[in-house]
Amino acid sequence: MKRSDSSIQCMHGVVGVLVRGDRLLLIQRSNNVRAGGMWCFPGGEIESGESADQAIVREFREEVGLEVTAHEKLWECTSHDGRLHLQWWRVYGDSLDLCIDESEVQTFEWVTVDELRSWPDLLPNNLAFLDQCQQRLGV
Repeated sequence: MKRSDSSIQCMHGVVGVLVRGDRLLLIQRSNNVRAGGMWCFPGGEIESGESADQAIVREFREEVGLEVTAHEKLWECTSHDGRLHLQWWRVYGDSLDLCIDESEVQTFEWVTVDELRSWPDLLPNNLAFLDQCQQRLGV
C-alpha cells in the first residue's frame, strides 16, 4: 500500500549562519544527536509554539552559548522525501566567546567558503545553501 503525502511527518527546523570577517561558524554534531559526527551550521528543530526566529536564537544559546539575533531568512528547502523542512537565517551576535554544549556539539571551526566546500563530513544541504546564497552572505 502506498502512503499518501499527507501521512508524512515533516520536521521543521532552522539553521543559523554567523559570519565573522570572511569565515563562517561550523559545528561538528555530537554522536548523541541525529547525524552525529557530521559538520553543519548550528541549528535544530522548531519547538511547538515557537517562531523560526525564536528557534534559531534558542538553538545558538543551547549549542554554542551565544546570544544572537535572527536578522533575515536567507533560504529554505525541503528534503526529497518531505520529512525535513529547513529555514536558513543570517544571525548576528556581539560576543564570539563560544561555550559548546558537548551533548549536542563535539567542536566548532571558523571556515572560509572555499574550506567549507571541501570540508569532510559536511551535511549536503549546507552546500546546497551555499550554492544559492553565497553572494548574499558577502563572503
